[in-house]
Amino acid sequence: MSYLDLVNSEMEKSGEEPAYAGEAREEIIEAFEKKLNLKFPPSYKAFLKRFGALSFAGDTYYGITKDGLDSKSVPCVAFATQKARFQNDADDNMVVIKASGYGPIYSIDTSIVDSNGESPIIETELSFKRDKEKITVSPSFEEFFTQSIQDAIEEL
Repeated sequence: MSYLDLVNSEMEKSGEEPAYAGEAREEIIEAFEKKLNLKFPPSYKAFLKRFGALSFAGDTYYGITKDGLDSKSVPCVAFATQKARFQNDADDNMVVIKASGYGPIYSIDTSIVDSNGESPIIETELSFKRDKEKITVSPSFEEFFTQSIQDAIEEL
């Protein structure tokens, strides 16, 4: 059973209705990687293949939506990442996966890759454009996503 099967099971048991963008094919994932000029880690690719993008319990996890590369809004990961890069809220190695409104931005830092191909999740504040400070909050998307969903369920 994959981590996504376990998370999906927990979401279903919670009674809260998740909203999915729908499965993303390998070809579209590769097109997104090319557009952002980086490679997604395996656990994030698995998320994209299963859910595309996901909203659950008030949180939205960016990914690939039905509009594909042409999307001009979140939760499209390419749109969110390119906008953050343009505003100097992210560097060229970051993939923006979640924002908390006017607070921190959560990104995959692809400048760091472990032996399993995973990259850490970092938190950056609005001051990132000045100080470039990155705070590691999780060693992988799998752990970040799993913990975030579990936390959301506990708060229901």
